[in-house]
Amino acid sequence: MTDDSSGLRQELLRGVRDNLRDGASHLARVALDALKTYARRAADDDVEALRASLLGFAADLGATRPSMTAIHNLVARWQQGVAEFEGDLIQLRDYAVQQAQEVRTWADAATDATVRAAVQRIPAGSRVLIHSSSSTVGRILERLADGSFSAVVTEARPGLEGWNVAAALASRGIEVTYITDAQAGIFIEQVDLVLFGADSVLADGALVNKTGSRLIALAAREAGVPVLVAAESFKCTGLSAQEVELEEKSGSELRPPPVPGVRARNIYFDVTPVHLVTAYLSNEPIAERFVSAS
Repeated sequence: MTDDSSGLRQELLRGVRDNLRDGASHLARVALDALKTYARRAADDDVEALRASLLGFAADLGATRPSMTAIHNLVARWQQGVAEFEGDLIQLRDYAVQQAQEVRTWADAATDATVRAAVQRIPAGSRVLIHSSSSTVGRILERLADGSFSAVVTEARPGLEGWNVAAALASRGIEVTYITDAQAGIFIEQVDLVLFGADSVLADGALVNKTGSRLIALAAREAGVPVLVAAESFKCTGLSAQEVELEEKSGSELRPPPVPGVRARNIYFDVTPVHLVTAYLSNEPIAERFVSAS
């Protein structure tokens, strides 16, 4: 691999690895765009060297955000086609770009179907609690008629993704109540439903999502409030809660006291057991995939 290819590779990986604002669906598409860019610009001048370079980059890309199964699954779908393709150097480059676009088109269709399924489950006039930033949830909220719902939006610390969510909704004239994560237990009794996105759906149906999701789901169960999860089928994994890696980021984001003996922990995702999820809304009935924990 040339220095130019190595530098490009690291730049594209950083675009996925260091993005702590966006959810799995959006970053999976960023990953597919990165594959297109790398296929066009990788400096390899031999077809098999290019194939090895493409597949190696894809492997790194698929592993860069281990809590986000969507990235791994869509990249793996692309890898299979590239590994099996037969043709010359130029044809392989063109095919790799085309394959990334085809996978993205398939993913877009899955998201569209998920959005339709979710919109049908949210009654007009609902007060909805939103936690963190999800492009799929964002599209659902865009499809709901303005004025037909109101929202309670958590800050989603430490990245404060909820700030942008609240601002976007309010700009449409939606009534928004913006709260700290810790206030979710207070406001849960004032909403009609919780709407989560998903970073991964585990083998038994447990949800991997932004930290705080599990506590909100526990509060919702206590209050009798349904928890709906919008999750495309490409977010499903065969991993268990014991096997999935929950990403931990720099503790400096929490701005801990600069005192010896204080260790800041900044785990970005948590696991919500399937019994706390009222329903998964998806492009296909994903509950049929779940295995019994027993």
